[in-house]
Amino acid sequence: MSVQYNAPSVASAIPRLSGVSTFDEATRLVLDYLQQQVPMEFWTVSRVIDGRQVYLDVTPNDLDLAVGDGPAWQDSLCHSMWEHGGPRVAPDVSRVRQYADNSAARALSVASYVGIPLFNSDNTLFGTVCGIDSEVRADSFTEHTPLLELLGQMLSVVRNLDDQAMWLSRQLEATVQEAETDLLTGLRNRRAWRRACELEEARHHRLGDHASIIMLDLDGLKEVNDREGHAAGDAMLRLAAEVIGSGCRRTDVVARLGGDEFAVLCPQTTADEVAPVAQRLRSDLTEAGLSAGIGWATLDQVGTMAGTEAAADAAMYTDKRGRR
Repeated sequence: MSVQYNAPSVASAIPRLSGVSTFDEATRLVLDYLQQQVPMEFWTVSRVIDGRQVYLDVTPNDLDLAVGDGPAWQDSLCHSMWEHGGPRVAPDVSRVRQYADNSAARALSVASYVGIPLFNSDNTLFGTVCGIDSEVRADSFTEHTPLLELLGQMLSVVRNLDDQAMWLSRQLEATVQEAETDLLTGLRNRRAWRRACELEEARHHRLGDHASIIMLDLDGLKEVNDREGHAAGDAMLRLAAEVIGSGCRRTDVVARLGGDEFAVLCPQTTADEVAPVAQRLRSDLTEAGLSAGIGWATLDQVGTMAGTEAAADAAMYTDKRGRR
């Protein structure tokens, strides 16, 4: 049995893809379009990975084929298309030497086939747009070839742009993280601390949430540097950072502001709640053989984070003088 199709205009597919920003979105648009304009029992966009043709997205089908399924790459029709030069649009696979004896195609009763390669940026194969049906198509079915190849080219471009955007995003994230990280201790630095305090102050004024700040000034760093050298002083700072970081809650922001000065921002924490956190940090530091001046303050309804930090800093110096 043969089925006659009129090839739709290539241009009619283009407006639907304008503005697509991700490969997943583009894939869904392409498959929706093909299901309507070039109906087959099964359409998929697949990727060749670890010796398999893995379906990344599929159209609804009665073949029980779903996302994540897929044959071994060597057994697939798409492998025969790519490696052995089979036609990309085959109205009748029984008339194509490369496809006629394919066992996977026989298992699914494939009579007609489409396989359009998708390329990586270096022109290696990423995967395919693939369609199969149990009905033989008329020879005029090949008129779809320009449209299908255009859609494959567009998907390849979108995928590679998506890849590039992801790489740039990761580079930006790494750059920002490096710019906001204290290289010695791995804690946030003063720049990151300021940004976290600004965000928390905005949240406070918008929602009325409490927030508290703990300031810590490590004892004896200068003496260790003078007596044992800066490597020993650096080790002391790293130990203090580890103790303070592990003694805080997951939601707290821990920073080294410079020298021997550390700070902890405790979101949604009242004056009564912050005191036990500070006392636990003092106990943890003592257990590790360290000590520090510690002070804390809580943001009130009309205050600012800068004022709260200044109050915590003053309390810390009062604690330091009192212990001396």
